[in-house]
Amino acid sequence: MEEITMDRQESEHQKKAEDVEELEGVEDEFDADDSTEEDSAAIWSRFAEDELPSMAKVAAVRRAAAAGEDVGLPAEFAAALAHAAVDPSELRSLLKRPTRVNVAGGVIEAIDLDLYVPGLVPLPTNNRTMERRVYPAAGAEGFVGPLTGPRSTPGETSTLWIEGESVSHVLEETERAHEFIMSRNNLRESIAARGIAMPVTVVLFELRHRDGQSSMPLLGTADGSSRITNAQDILGLTEEQIHYHFPTNRDDYRRTIGRISGENPQDLRPTAHRKLIRQRNALITPARVFLRFTPTREGYDYARAVNAFVGMLHVDPPRPWSQTGKLEAMAEAVLDVLRGAEVLDDPVHDYLAGLLTPAEAKAAGLPVERDEQAAYVLASLLREHHRELVERGIRDVTAKKSVSAGRRTEVIAELALRPTRSIATTLDPRDPERLRADRMRAPYLRCTRLARYATVPWRVTGRTPQALLEAALLELVVGNASPTEPEAWVARLELAALAQYHLTAWGGLQREPMGSANADKRGPHQILELMLHDELGLHVLAQAIVDGRAKTRPRRVNENGEFELGSLDESGKWQEDPEGKPMPIEDTWLRYEAYPAGTVVPRPVTAPNETPRMKATRLKGQIAQFIEQTNLDVDELASVEEPGGARLLDREGWSKPSELLNQLMEIHSQISYWARVAERRMP
Repeated sequence: MEEITMDRQESEHQKKAEDVEELEGVEDEFDADDSTEEDSAAIWSRFAEDELPSMAKVAAVRRAAAAGEDVGLPAEFAAALAHAAVDPSELRSLLKRPTRVNVAGGVIEAIDLDLYVPGLVPLPTNNRTMERRVYPAAGAEGFVGPLTGPRSTPGETSTLWIEGESVSHVLEETERAHEFIMSRNNLRESIAARGIAMPVTVVLFELRHRDGQSSMPLLGTADGSSRITNAQDILGLTEEQIHYHFPTNRDDYRRTIGRISGENPQDLRPTAHRKLIRQRNALITPARVFLRFTPTREGYDYARAVNAFVGMLHVDPPRPWSQTGKLEAMAEAVLDVLRGAEVLDDPVHDYLAGLLTPAEAKAAGLPVERDEQAAYVLASLLREHHRELVERGIRDVTAKKSVSAGRRTEVIAELALRPTRSIATTLDPRDPERLRADRMRAPYLRCTRLARYATVPWRVTGRTPQALLEAALLELVVGNASPTEPEAWVARLELAALAQYHLTAWGGLQREPMGSANADKRGPHQILELMLHDELGLHVLAQAIVDGRAKTRPRRVNENGEFELGSLDESGKWQEDPEGKPMPIEDTWLRYEAYPAGTVVPRPVTAPNETPRMKATRLKGQIAQFIEQTNLDVDELASVEEPGGARLLDREGWSKPSELLNQLMEIHSQISYWARVAERRMP
């Protein structure tokens, strides 16, 4: 069998993707009337008016099916593949010499041949549609939730499985996916004029139904669902036909193909002639069929390998999904890795994936408030000791050898917002709640970069905002003596995680400004960090939770928790006014008034009668805080721009910092020595 390495395969896909970008991804610039169609010889067409391949006889199909079983394919796979093959005799030959494709965790045997489009279905769980899925965690009325899968059994296998509640549930989800693809990735005119140029990736999957309806073995496109969806739209096929009718009624399936391939376009009137030419071009697709997966690494199964393969094509260029689709695909891979490593049990996995309804989550003792749902995801997945597993899941579906901290937090934050995005997709585009959900995504993802989320073992406790505030204020006092102790941060971080949900939704925390040279370029996570170090910030965070849960815009309070009153001036800006009403929390107020650039994290006060151990703990905490502040200052320094927009230090540099660097190296050496001492003292 031919060996193909992943590097070579990626380069082949790169070249092919560049070709398909030219052939399939552009809008046709010709007027599709009869005269243009007749005069467009310069436009490539797969079949034009040439004869299509003759449809194979049933006996040839049966021989090909038997050949499939002879090489170890399940009977239903062999039969479906034989009926879909344009040339069953070619299929019989290819089955004897499959190509070996190296993928994450194992090897896939594959063959390349032409298939009839009516014999395929777009994979119902296509990741391109993830941003429009409505998950049960959203609690939306009338939505059952997405289909489950694809999944597979451990070990060597040829079959994936996808599960729905019922036939009607499957059809509802597949129709939603069809509508989404046709609105976002419409290739109808390109395929109708030129055919499908790039091979699609085909797998066998079993479509299961929880209500007891018989399962359906189907050939689905793990990659290429947009092309197949558009081609089937040109052919006039329905979701019910391709998922349920054709697989059980092969005679009707063959009649549909025979009508298109057997009719002579020259015998038809102009309109019917043009329609038939379009359908002929859409009838057949080149395909790479995955026959069998054999694992070579523990913890990998067929479903994970296929997701990794498809992710290589779409999460990174050349043919990317949307940003949300990419992050969702990576999040799914992360959850699979954590469940495979037995870090998550099935209920918690399903909760984090948004697959439990609010009622099911409550019954399982899990949070149901929207801000608590999101915070639970952060607390569960941002932990430093999960980092390696999270990065492994992300690497599975990307071509990256390493994963940045920013990418890791973005993936987890996207998963945290899954219920919120789900409910938003069911609302009118002008609905204020949907607008808030759209607006909060970028700043929420940035807030999640707060480093302490990963280094402190905090959790969601279900305490009221007032109880959390009291605990956080106590931590602020205790933290003066031992600022690096985890116990000095757990309540403050829970408060921050809940509040960032509402502050980002209502505009109280926004992504760093772009463009203006004089704007504050700090990220919202840096503002959030400063808020955790004083009473004003903690009171503001608590008030944001109270108001956000009441579905009102969060209001400003002072360090005593009293509302800041004001009124709008002629320019629309809030000004303090004792006779006014509570002013809203605004990003500009936090950035330029409450925590202006250059704000230093407060230095802990020396406690009276401190012991040597207490003093050492206090000094270590002060050093940690000053280093953290130095990081913030370096970030701010890196963003200083000249009037023309160029970054000042990128042009001028930093002259002769050698003495400073020597001091930093000495500090690094001393702390490293103490770290080694601590390691030697460990049992």
